[in-house]
Amino acid sequence: MDDEEDMLVATVRAFIDRKVKPTVREVEHANTYPEAWIEQMKRIGIYGLAIPEEYGGSPVSMPGYVLLTQELARGWMSLAGAMGGHTVVAKLLTLFGTAEQKRSYLPRMATGEMRATMALTEPGGGSDLQNMSTTALPDGSGGLRVNGAKTWISNARHSGLIALLCKTDPNATPRHKGISIVLFEQGPGLTISRDLPKLGYKGVESCELSFDNFPAPASAVLGSRMGEGFSQMMKGLETGRIQVASRARGVATAALEDALAYAQQRESFGRPIWKHRPSATTWPTWPPSSPPRGNSRFTPHGVTTAANAATWKPGWPNCSPPRSRRRSP
Repeated sequence: MDDEEDMLVATVRAFIDRKVKPTVREVEHANTYPEAWIEQMKRIGIYGLAIPEEYGGSPVSMPGYVLLTQELARGWMSLAGAMGGHTVVAKLLTLFGTAEQKRSYLPRMATGEMRATMALTEPGGGSDLQNMSTTALPDGSGGLRVNGAKTWISNARHSGLIALLCKTDPNATPRHKGISIVLFEQGPGLTISRDLPKLGYKGVESCELSFDNFPAPASAVLGSRMGEGFSQMMKGLETGRIQVASRARGVATAALEDALAYAQQRESFGRPIWKHRPSATTWPTWPPSSPPRGNSRFTPHGVTTAANAATWKPGWPNCSPPRSRRRSP
C-alpha cells in the first residue's frame, strides 16, 4: 500500500466513525436503503476501486481493497455489500470485456452513476452453478432471448447493470462449456419480484428476478466469448471471496470495539468489568481503549496472505487464498 491508499483508508474510517456509527442501529432496524451513505461512498471513490484510471477509476492494491472493505463493514456490513458485486463486475469487464463494453460501462461504474451486480443463484439450485436452467438462446434475428429465474440477487433494484450467468448452449458437454455471462440493463421482460426477508444484512435488498423472453443483443455476451462464462465468473469470484472474508473481519472488529467499550462503561463491585477475571486475562498486553488495527495478530492468515500476493495495478494475477494455519496454543 502507498500513502494515497493509507489516506483513503483513513478517510473511509473517519466517514464510518462520524457519519455511520452514530445512527446505524436505527437504519438497520428500519431496513432502509442507505442512499445518503451511498452518495458519500461515490464521492470518496469507492465504486472505482477496481476500475483502471483510463476509465475514470481509482484502482487500489488488493491489501488496500481488503482494508477499505473492512472499514465499511466495521460500520455496517451492508455498506460493504453495496459495493461487493459491483467490484466483481468491474473486474470481469476489465479482464474480459470488449473495448466497446468497457467504454460503455466502466466510466459510469467508476463514479457510481451506474451500479452493478451479479445474478448467479437460482431457486433450488444452490451453489451448483453448472446445473442452472436460465437460458439466453438465439432469437432468429441475431439477438438473444433470456428466460428463467434467479434468486438472492443483492442490490438488484439499485443496479443499472446486471451480469447474468446463464446457459447459451444447454446441450454442451461438459456442461460448463455452454455457460456465458450476459451483460444488460433493466428493461421489459425482466421482473424484479420481491425482496427476500433476512435475519441480518438489512438495507441492501436481496431479490428474485424473473426473465420472460427478455431481449439482449449478441454483443451483450461478456467479451463476445460464448461458452466461457463459467471460467470468467470463477475468476471474478476470487475477488468476491476475499471481499466476503474482509467483511467478516470488519464485523468482528466492530464487535470487539463494542465489547471493549461496554467493558469499560459497565461496572460491578466498584470497578469496570474488564478488570475482573477472567476478563482481565483477555487483554494482558494492551489497554482496552486501544483495540488492534491493521496487520495485527487478529488479521486472518488466509486473507492477509492472499491480499499481499495480489494486486490490481496494472493487472490482476492469480490470487487463491491459502489454507489458514492453525496456531499452536
